[in-house]
Formats: sequence, structure tokens, C-alpha cells
Amino acid sequence: MGGEVRFEVRLANGEVELADSQWGAQHVIARRVAFDVDPTRPVNVLRAEIWRLDPTRFGGRVYVETIFTAADLTSTG
Repeated sequence: MGGEVRFEVRLANGEVELADSQWGAQHVIARRVAFDVDPTRPVNVLRAEIWRLDPTRFGGRVYVETIFTAADLTSTG
């Protein structure tokens, strides 16, 4: 078996946070949106990308999704 799989969240302001799951990564983004200076226009947070850090993959990471708006966090598609 390979190493532990984690998720990396890249925020619009250049900050990076780690999470243990994709749900956890989305929660990081939702929390950062809610507590941004202007939650109605969270330019410090969005556009945020989620990457899966997987040491068994070439390059060590796989793109998962980009969150453009807070509504993207609640979509079921």
C-alpha cells in the first residue's frame, strides 16, 4: 500500500490548507468563506482549487475540483 491520501486546498489569496478528505477540503473553503472580510464577496477565498495528494500517483497530486462560488459547495451534481 502507498502512503496516506490527503487533500490540498489552494485559496485565491495564495494560502494552502490540508484536509483529510474531499468533504473536509470543502468544509475548509466554506469556513473560510463564512469568516472572510466580506462573506458576500469572498475574493480572498474563491476561486479555490482542491487537489488530492496521493504519493502513488505520478507528480504526487491529482486535480479534483475548482470552487468558483459558495453555491458550488452545496450543489449535488
